[in-house]
Amino acid sequence: MNTAEEIIAKFGTQQKFAEAVGTRQSNVSYWAKTGNIPTRWHGKIIEAAGKLGIPISASDFIITPEVQPSSEIKLPTPRHSQNLTVVKSGELDIAGIKVPCAVLSNGKRVFFQREIVGLLTGNKKGGFSRYLQPSNLQPFLPEKFKYRAIEDAVFVFPYRGKIAQGFEGTDLIEICEMYLRAREAKTLDGKSVLLGSQKDLAIQAEIITRAFAKVGVVAAIDEATGYQKEKDEYQKLLAQYIAEELQPWIKIFGENYYQQIYRLKNWDWGRVVIDKKNHPWEVAKITNRIVYEKLPPGVIDKLQELNPRT
Repeated sequence: MNTAEEIIAKFGTQQKFAEAVGTRQSNVSYWAKTGNIPTRWHGKIIEAAGKLGIPISASDFIITPEVQPSSEIKLPTPRHSQNLTVVKSGELDIAGIKVPCAVLSNGKRVFFQREIVGLLTGNKKGGFSRYLQPSNLQPFLPEKFKYRAIEDAVFVFPYRGKIAQGFEGTDLIEICEMYLRAREAKTLDGKSVLLGSQKDLAIQAEIITRAFAKVGVVAAIDEATGYQKEKDEYQKLLAQYIAEELQPWIKIFGENYYQQIYRLKNWDWGRVVIDKKNHPWEVAKITNRIVYEKLPPGVIDKLQELNPRT
């Protein structure tokens, strides 16, 4: 029995352990298989054990070498052990949010994890793993994030004197597609699979996916034709396409409605009126939360049928 299995066994079963520390059972199974529990979980496990009267201390997490048959499963090489460095870095403006991005020494293009959380949820606090854990999303979870801790699915590298975590750029799209597939799905009794608290995430996921798809087509044509783009040209196109995707969600209501939102949020209304700027994506989220989610079942579907998005 390895170190992780010994700790898990003190809780009884993998399921009880997962419930006690607040993680998915697939994560627990992975930890048991590899024998290693990520460091950031140690404190939570010790706290959960204390509440249940289970004696666990920091020393219990120390991995002791074992003599194992050669047929044993080899531990995967952690991504942070690949000595990655940042070759190029910059910022991408997505829906008004500056998202740091980088090209790593292994050729991977990444977004910084914390900023991706802020982009999709509007809140940078907390890790992204909690947005992948809900049971209703598990059938739609990207393969990359199944049966493994999120720490093992991201790249870890030094950046400006600190240790940063990054998702591959394509991970953002796959996560967005997860929410879109879940939004289309229905339960056996015909209800939406998505929870009310997840519908805002699906709206943002749709805006991001559509905008990046359009930019991707432009980039592919440029690559095929050898066209030399101007500096920041793709970024400007992305901002333009995101603005276009936002419009169907915000053009239904009168100007006073939006003016009151700006007042309550302490935003600069004059910037929108004078510069003719588009509303930030959070306006669409607010509208969905206070208007559309309050409608009786079936009404939204009928509205979309009568006013299809183009």
